[in-house]
Amino acid sequence: MDITERKEDDQRKNGFISIVSHELKTPLTSMSGYIQVLQLKAAKNDDDFSSGVLGRALLQVRKMVSLIDGFLNMKRAETGKIPLNTTVFDMAELVKESEVESQATISSHNVIFAPVERTIVKADRDKIGQVITNFINNAVKYSPRGTTINVACVTEETNAVVSVKDQGIGIAGHDLKKLFERFYRVDRKEIQTISGFGIGLYLCDEIIQAHAGKIWVESELGKGSTFYFSIPTESSITKLEES
Repeated sequence: MDITERKEDDQRKNGFISIVSHELKTPLTSMSGYIQVLQLKAAKNDDDFSSGVLGRALLQVRKMVSLIDGFLNMKRAETGKIPLNTTVFDMAELVKESEVESQATISSHNVIFAPVERTIVKADRDKIGQVITNFINNAVKYSPRGTTINVACVTEETNAVVSVKDQGIGIAGHDLKKLFERFYRVDRKEIQTISGFGIGLYLCDEIIQAHAGKIWVESELGKGSTFYFSIPTESSITKLEES
């Protein structure tokens, strides 16, 4: 009986998430369209200031859509059905896009991106970008203003390895093991005012696992954290498929 009730609760919850997500995305889609129309008008009038402000507004709308998609992806992850739109692309270009976005949206921290060599992977570009963004946003949330965040992407053997290092509060050993669990949030006084649902890292874990990759974190209390993920390069996938 307990299992049956739990399943029914999960079905109701998933149904609620689907309905609310759909209802929220509809006005956001319209808002995105209106902003783009205003951007075109500002560009025609050579109004660089308005164009810049509208660009940042559009970025925030897209972040909201991404957050809603996160809830939908969480539901799909529970059934092992996260959809992947796999393409071949250069990680250097994706990291560069993250750098441009960070420059436009983050003024509280010094985010430094190390140069990235051409690194071809076969993956879902949007979802890998989502993981990088999540890592950077977490670094901003959990480290003091004015500190430095280092972002890097290197090739190690047959994998592309992305890392985001902060100078934040760090994570205790007993929390490290649970950090990628669904709805898990570290219970500490200094972060009680920081908003979050505890699904970001869970979804990152599911996305990287779907790419046959690895995700992990190294941290020490009071000395910051470094979050990593690795995914196979395109050449290693090709060799595996040929064999």
